[in-house]
This record gives sequence, structure tokens and C-alpha cells, in this order.
Amino acid sequence: MSSQTGKWREEQVLVICPGSQTTLAQLGCNELTPPVHRFPTRMFKDPDSDDHWRPHHTYKRKKQSAAAGGDGENAWEYVEDTDSVEGAVYPIQAGRIAHMDAFLAFLEHVHSQLTTTYHNTPIMLMASPQWTRPDCEAIARYIFEKTKTPALCLIHSGIATQYGLKWPNMTVVDVGFEKVDVTCIYDGRVVSHRDVGPHLHDDDVSGGEAFTRRLLQLLEKQGFDYDMAEQLKKSPICEVLPYASEKPELMDLPAETGAAPVAAAVAEAPKIVEPARSYAPAGVDGEAGANGETKEAEEDGVLDVANIVASGQTREFLAKKEREKAERAAKARKGKDKEAAADAAQRAARLPNSKRERNAFHYEELVTEDVPVAAAPKESTSTDVAMTETAEGSTSGAAPAAEGQPLPSDAQPADSAPTATERVTRRVRRDIEVGLERFQFADRKAVDRIVTAMYHAVQGIEDMYMRPGCWENIVFVGNGARIRGLRDNVMQTLQARHLVSPSSATMFTSELPSHMGTPSGTGSQTPTSSFAGGPPHQLPTTTTSGVNPLLQAATTAASLGVPGGNANAMGSHAASGDAAAAVGGGGGAPTSHHFHSQTPTHIRLAPLPSYLTEWSKHGFEEAMFLGAQVAARLAFCIHNLDAQGLEAQRLMSLSRVDYNELGPKGIRLHSMLG
Repeated sequence: MSSQTGKWREEQVLVICPGSQTTLAQLGCNELTPPVHRFPTRMFKDPDSDDHWRPHHTYKRKKQSAAAGGDGENAWEYVEDTDSVEGAVYPIQAGRIAHMDAFLAFLEHVHSQLTTTYHNTPIMLMASPQWTRPDCEAIARYIFEKTKTPALCLIHSGIATQYGLKWPNMTVVDVGFEKVDVTCIYDGRVVSHRDVGPHLHDDDVSGGEAFTRRLLQLLEKQGFDYDMAEQLKKSPICEVLPYASEKPELMDLPAETGAAPVAAAVAEAPKIVEPARSYAPAGVDGEAGANGETKEAEEDGVLDVANIVASGQTREFLAKKEREKAERAAKARKGKDKEAAADAAQRAARLPNSKRERNAFHYEELVTEDVPVAAAPKESTSTDVAMTETAEGSTSGAAPAAEGQPLPSDAQPADSAPTATERVTRRVRRDIEVGLERFQFADRKAVDRIVTAMYHAVQGIEDMYMRPGCWENIVFVGNGARIRGLRDNVMQTLQARHLVSPSSATMFTSELPSHMGTPSGTGSQTPTSSFAGGPPHQLPTTTTSGVNPLLQAATTAASLGVPGGNANAMGSHAASGDAAAAVGGGGGAPTSHHFHSQTPTHIRLAPLPSYLTEWSKHGFEEAMFLGAQVAARLAFCIHNLDAQGLEAQRLMSLSRVDYNELGPKGIRLHSMLG
């Protein structure tokens, strides 16, 4: 028995949640906050030894200091490049540990970065569903022998998510880098699991990487590389459109671009036609005639034909007025066109991204270059001072050099020593316009694989009374679930293909034979005495009334009060709602609605907690880390428990005392692996 269980403070616990690309870690679980540290899940071979690993890319270069001379060993130095991925080894691939040595070295690196003491820091480590028992045993052996930790708790990623969201029954859809895990949990226990990802002899990845590769395939001809496609996938303009079953692409793609409405508004702007106006004659210079009569007549809109003819400038006057009229009309049309274009541009700017055919995103790239750095100036000596004074004396009578002209050779600055180079990384940003490819990246094949895995995971639960609770509390986690519209599209696809409306349950009463009692919600479902069929547990060989035999057997079994879990033993693949209500359904409480065993009648997202402000702003895609913090409190920090609570707490983690007694295999019993 362990004497150290529950003896640690919350700030002593180390929480580690490894991922294929990023590992979340934090020392302390006293504050339920988003992860403080994020480590790239990769290691690099040591250039001097194949058995050692380094956390960053390390290369050897020649020293550029003046003190280092020759080709000896002192003339070379090792430099770490924290941004380079050259030669990187990713130990976790699609949830599986592909390189155990690199992963163990990575765990030691994370532990050394966050802790200062080895003997008083219990570890909460999240395990992927793909980790095998030998993997868990190897990890336990390494941690206890290398890090000297007093206790280790391995927790299933789905169970960790459940601890974070506090729903006893739920379906966790973890959209990772190259895989999608679907875990069904009932009453705190893993009852079903499906994963979508590359399997043996299969390179067809799923998850976020599948969408990135699809984007790259669509935009490769436009000069896109992998990093550009990855940033586009994470940008707000890249989204999965809602599921539209009536469309050939199963989505409603926009028909106009953001610029097309502007051009259309400019081209189709109404032409301004001015009403006919009358003009009075003017003098030679176009001003009013004698005594101002012509000007007054023009202002009044009266055209004095006699004065125009008498002036002898009839043709010139009419031509000038026509030009002025045309200029005013053109100016008016131009102003109207500008207003129409501005209005159209504003309307296009207000259009949501899903209604635009083209949109721009901000691409940021890191540019690394070697920048020359001036060497430190050497100290002045008496000889240098004398030479400077001589140079000043020789040039004192000369005129100053013109601006921009080089100094004389004897007036060069004293710090013109050879310069060294320093590697500098700067961020460059530019805007790139993208078309419909930002919607078409959601390959229907990838989405269908997720939907199919979810359906088979829930419907694969043997005890069918557990299925409604899993259908009614679905949660999407993993950074791949941050893609805009992905979870909505998956839910809409599920509901369109597999959901049976509760109103369709009337088929149980509409197809019943007339001599049977109608099932009701009061439990009074005893058939009438006129029923002359065989035993209720046997299916009739022939049907003369046209009633579905499976339906009749299910209804008969329900009338006898047979629980839903035994319906299959009676030859029926359907169960009544009363049987489910008697046993108990989702949310840890008996369900109040009827359900069918073959198809779900309710498919809903699980409500997310709102009492954690920081997590509400951050998003619950990393809810497994929140759950790992909560579980760490329960496993290591709860005191004053009764005997039953102490035994349950002891089985949650493997202490050093239990490890010395049971060995690495003790992690099978002392863990939270579901």
C-alpha cells in the first residue's frame, strides 16, 4: 500500500498532454487555466552520438572571433537553431508512438524544463487511445527510473475530456493532426472506440493534415507551398460550408465574388437623363447681351429666338450650350457612378465570407538571413593616438569632404575591423487572394470518414440503452476541430443520413394489428385476449396480416416488460422506449423519450461549461488538458477520504511503492486508461 497518496500540493503536480505536433504542459493544477507551455513534439539526433537526443537542431560552424585561429578543435562551435526542423524526428504519428527512444527523451526534456526537483513532482500524463500496453509499461519504467517521480497517472484522452466537461455520458470526437479518435463514454467508462487515420499499409491520413494536403493540391498551381496552405487553413476565410443535400457538391458555393458585385453595380448603374432645358442668347463671349435682357431670359428659362438670330452667333451659341449640357450630364453620371460603386463596394464588404467567391488572407512567413555585425572597436593605444593627431594635422588645412564622398585613405575610421555575421529571423507579411478553393478543401471523403466512424462507434455499443446518452452529448476537441464550420457540417451530415425523427415512432402503432392493445406511455401495453398468435418470444413463420415480424416481435417483447438489453436474445433487433426508460439512458438519469436501437432519434452537441471564463475565451478544443488538471487534483491532492475513497484514489495512479512491488505492469491496474 502506498503511504504517499494524496500528500502533494496542487502546485507540485506536472501535467503533460502529448500530441503529434504540440505537447501541452504545465507545472501545477491549482489554477484551471489554458496550458502555459507548448513544446513542439520533436527531437533531433545528437551530431556526436546516435544514442543521445537534442531538443533543437544543432549544427557545427567555425568560430568567427579573431581569437580562434587555425583548424583546431577550438575553432569550431555548436549552434542551436530553435526554428529549424531539419532532421527532426516526430515520435508520435497519428496518435501512435512511432519512435519510443525519441519520445522518452522528449518526456525527459519536458520534465527537466519545468521542474527543479526529481523526487517530489508527481506526473499526470495523458495517453492516446492508440498507445498499447507495452508502450505504457515502457513509459512507466522510464519515468520511474529516470525522473525519480513519486507517482505517475496515465489518463485516457477521452476520459480526460470527460473530466473537463463533466458529462457522465458523451461521445468525444478528437480531430488531431493525422487522425480522428471517436470515443464513447458511459458512466465514466470507455464503452466503444473508433479511429480514422493511416493504418498498416495505409497512407490515407485524416484529421487536420488531410485538409491541409487537399488545400495544397488545389492551390499548388498558384504557387502555394505547405506552409501557405497550413496558414490558409487556420485563417478565418477558410471554412467548411453547411451541408446541402440538394446541391451536387453537397454545399452551397457562392456564385459571385466580392469584386463582381462592384463591377456589376458600376456597369449597370442607371443612366441619368436630364430634362430638356431652354437657353437664352449670349454675347460673343457667352455673357448676357445689352441691358442684361438675354441673361434674364436665360435665367427664366425663356429662349429669345429673335435675339439669337440678330446676334449672328446662332451656331456658336447653340454649340457652346450643347457642350455645357454634355459636360454637366457627364459630371452628373460620373458622380452617380462613383456613389453606386461606393455603395456596391460597401455592400460587398459587408457580405460574409461564405457569400464571396474570392477573399484575401494575411500570410506571414519567417525569413532567416545572416546580417553582418560590426566587431567591437579595439582599445586605442598611444601609437594610434599619435597617428590620429598626425592625420588631423595633415588634413586641417584641406577643405572638408563633400557629403557622400569617401574619406581620404589616411582618415579611415579606426573600427574598420572585419565584421561578423549574426543569424536574424524576421517576419514578413503579405496578402494573398484565394477563390473557391478555401471552401472546396473540405473533401467529402474526409468528412464522410468522420461521420461513418462516429456512427459505427455509437451503434457498436453492445448495451443499447447506453446509445442515447452518447448520441445526445457529442463534443469535438483537438486543434483540428478549430476549422470553421467543420463540426456543424459533420453534425448536419449525421442528422441528414442517420437521424430518425421522434415523430416517426408512430410506425409502432400504425402497423400494429387491430387485435393488439395500442402501446401507451402509461405502461399499459397488455395485448387483448383476442390475440391468438404463438408464444410472444417466437417469430411467426408466415404473416397473413402484412405486419413486419421484427416490428411485431419487438412490440410483443415490450408488452411483456422485457428490458432492452435482452431484446436481441429474443430474436428482435429493436427495443421499445419503455425498456430504455426502465434501465436508464443518457446524462446519468433515465431517459424520458423513446428510442430505436438501430437508428438514433436525437443527435445533439453537448453543452459546454460557461463558468470558466478563460476557457470560454480560449475555446474547449483543448478540454483534455482541463480534464487532466481536474483528474490530477483528484488523484494526487485530495485528503481526508474514507476507506473506499482512498482505495479508489490509490487505483488512479501508480506510486513508487506500488511500482517497486508490481513493476511496470502495475500501470495496467493503477491508471485511468478507461
